[in-house]
Amino acid sequence: MIIVRYDEIGLKSRFVRKKFEDTLINNIRRVLSREFRIKAKIKRDYGRIYVISNEEMIAKRISKVFGVIRAEMVEKMELDLSKNAIEIATKWKEKVKGRSFAVRVRRVGNHDFTSMDAARTIGQRVKEVARARVDLKNPDVEINVEIRDNYTYMVTKSFSGYGGLPTGTQDRVLSILCGKSSMLSTWFALKRGCDVDLMGDIGDEKEVLEFWASYRKINVVPSEGDLNEMLEEAYNLDYKGIYCSITAEELDDFYETLSKRTKPVYMPLLPFSDEEIYEMIKKMIDGAKLGCDHA
Repeated sequence: MIIVRYDEIGLKSRFVRKKFEDTLINNIRRVLSREFRIKAKIKRDYGRIYVISNEEMIAKRISKVFGVIRAEMVEKMELDLSKNAIEIATKWKEKVKGRSFAVRVRRVGNHDFTSMDAARTIGQRVKEVARARVDLKNPDVEINVEIRDNYTYMVTKSFSGYGGLPTGTQDRVLSILCGKSSMLSTWFALKRGCDVDLMGDIGDEKEVLEFWASYRKINVVPSEGDLNEMLEEAYNLDYKGIYCSITAEELDDFYETLSKRTKPVYMPLLPFSDEEIYEMIKKMIDGAKLGCDHA
């Protein structure tokens, strides 16, 4: 089983959280259908989304869906803390042997023990079985466990995601493509939950961006002007906002055009140096390429 964790969605009201979860689940379903040709079995509980799969590749891919902060592969057990501790210690014995470790427990529901009690019980058993040393501050190995109502979930592998909001939970915006760095500004728009349409001379960039958009619809608005001309053209189109790749060093060159804006113009690359932008673009392109290798 895979537990899909999010962070920003959890700050919303119950009603908005439900809507955002629905969008996230639909995005995951679309990705798995498109790339793995499977109809995903997905369940949810308050604050948690579960994908019924034991495939590591699927967990890795889910971690790249915006809104996901982490995708964890877990083993599910019926809650019996003493028995769970023995099973967890047995599973982790070889990985922990001769090293320091810490047990981190998250707990939801009504139990006759605290999260600290559970961590202590499991940690004691691991220490005995593996003859390892507990280090809560800087362990070599972390054992993550979630106890939720009547079940214990032992995390076997964890893949970090990019967080943000699920693409499609915010307004559709226009992203102007003018050079490779424009892909990165569009990436930030998708991460903020926006559906995007693209303006400019669109090439291979669209394929990369479709990956990060979880294959949601991306329309193309053809334009052959330079960035100043495309910005002025975009002001007259029916979008709530415009994303572009202007950097801090370029800002003065676009001052006059930006002063004419009739709607918000977002410039997410302003805080970054050229080197940082280059590294992020490379990571974005490589991530899409590796993610699609299984398709």
